[in-house]
Amino acid sequence: MLNLTDKAVDVIREVCNGEYLGLRIMVNKGCSGFSYNMGLEETPAEDDQVLEFSDVKVFIDPGSALWLTGATMDYVDNSSMGSGFVFDNPNQPPAPTTTSGGGCSCAMKSCG
Repeated sequence: MLNLTDKAVDVIREVCNGEYLGLRIMVNKGCSGFSYNMGLEETPAEDDQVLEFSDVKVFIDPGSALWLTGATMDYVDNSSMGSGFVFDNPNQPPAPTTTSGGGCSCAMKSCG
C-alpha cells in the first residue's frame, strides 16, 4: 500500500479545494525506471484502488498499485530546488549503467 506524509495530504487537500474528489497516481515503467503521473479526479474508475488519508482520497489503477506497494509520497518545498511531490519507492529498478547495457533495448522500432 502507498503511504503519504502529512505534508503530502495537506497539499492534496489544498489543491483539490473541494472541487475534486481526489488525486490519481499512475506509474509508468520506462528505460530509466519509473515515472509518476498525477491528475485531479472527480470520480474513481471502476477498478481503481481507493486509498483514504483523513478526508483526502487517492485513486490508483491496478497496474500502478503493484509498483506503489511500500512506497511513500511526500511533498517537498525547497526554494533552491523547487517544490513538488517526491516518491521513496523500494520497487524502483536500479538505474541503468554503462556496464549493464542499460537503457532501452533495440526491440524498439527506432533502433536500426
